[in-house]
Amino acid sequence: MKQRLDKLINKVWHLMAVVIVFLVAGPEILIGMELMALIEILGASTFVMLYFSGVKLVFAKAWQKFNQFESYSTFFIPPFKDIKTMPALILHAVPERTFVITFFMLISCTLPIIYLAKVI
Repeated sequence: MKQRLDKLINKVWHLMAVVIVFLVAGPEILIGMELMALIEILGASTFVMLYFSGVKLVFAKAWQKFNQFESYSTFFIPPFKDIKTMPALILHAVPERTFVITFFMLISCTLPIIYLAKVI
C-alpha cells in the first residue's frame, strides 16, 4: 500500500510540475510542440527551407525599395563570371547614395563623441 501511495504522490508532483511549466511558459510551449511536430512531419531540411523562404520574403520588399532608391546611381551587381574577368567591376556594386549617406552619418555621429571625449 505504501508503494502505491508513493507512486501516486510522485505522479501528483509530476503533474503539478507540468502544470506549473504550462502556466509559466504559456502559449509558447504549445507553439514549440507544434514546431516539433512540423519538423517530424516535414523533415529538418524542408523546415529550414520554409524559414529561409519566409526570411527571403521579408527582405524582398526592402531590397526592392533599396534598388528603387539607388536607381539613379550606377549601382548594379555584375554577374560573377564578369567579375572574374574584370575585377574592377566590383566598384559598381558600391551603392553611391547609401555610401554617401552612411559616410555623413558616421561623421555627424563621430565628431560629437570626439568632442565630448576631449572635453571630459
